[in-house]
Amino acid sequence: MKNLKHILLYFLMLPAILIGTLAMISYGVPVSIWIQNLFIWLIGTVVCSILLIKNKKNARKARVYPALVIAALLILPFCFEGIDGVHRWLSFGPLTFYIASILLPLLIIQLGRLSRSHHPGYLIGIILFTFIILLLQPDAGQLTSFACGMAIILVKQVSNSFIKLLSLTLTAVFVILSWIFLDDLAPVPYVERIIFLVGDMGEFWLVAGIVSLILLFIPFVIRRNMISYSLGVYFLMTIIVTFMGNFPVPIMGYGTSPIIGYFIAVTWINRDRYSVPVSRDSRDRNPVPTS
Repeated sequence: MKNLKHILLYFLMLPAILIGTLAMISYGVPVSIWIQNLFIWLIGTVVCSILLIKNKKNARKARVYPALVIAALLILPFCFEGIDGVHRWLSFGPLTFYIASILLPLLIIQLGRLSRSHHPGYLIGIILFTFIILLLQPDAGQLTSFACGMAIILVKQVSNSFIKLLSLTLTAVFVILSWIFLDDLAPVPYVERIIFLVGDMGEFWLVAGIVSLILLFIPFVIRRNMISYSLGVYFLMTIIVTFMGNFPVPIMGYGTSPIIGYFIAVTWINRDRYSVPVSRDSRDRNPVPTS
């Protein structure tokens, strides 16, 4: 029963996926495209449910290398042919992956755990390294979303006031630069403008679509800890930035990568037993040196 309760969290994606699928069908999107979101949700739910049922997770000390490797993997799109100088995707035949939307939730988790260590320099260094990669891609939407999520961790975990102010200032600078050097890619209606296609189906569907997007944040507020809140802010911003530029609407719009990223985040929430509660100051247990 306990596992069933956690498995049900994966079904919170289904309303947004189904409404988005209906909008794509009404817009005349081929079945080979809209079926992908449903397929990846089905596969992801089965795989993640098995992981929960066979959960043998034990707490392990957070290390620098996993976070650094994840951040470095964001360089991979530069090895593939981009679109008008934009490098965000990995293409393998008919399959295309928006790599940032898969890796950044995992990176937030790793950096959140790493932030409990005594070395804030590693945390800030990997964050800035990630900002540089996202700025070069360029990807203002993911950079902004990642920056807002990490701001929670920086504020909570960096005790040195000067380092905290400096890191938050640099974070703001990178966000501003990303919007100055915004790409000129035209939007794909069933990717970046899916919410408007939903609105075209009628007021009922528009309201239902908005509610379905709100449901996505339930896992991040029921688990009261810093990393889950950071993930929640990240996903919230991935939706908000779609109204400010041409960026994919996660879960509802076409694209399997945001669904995979969401699975990663929710599965961590379901399995992790070693995260930092928001209600208690982890620095009482693991003080961060100020020198």
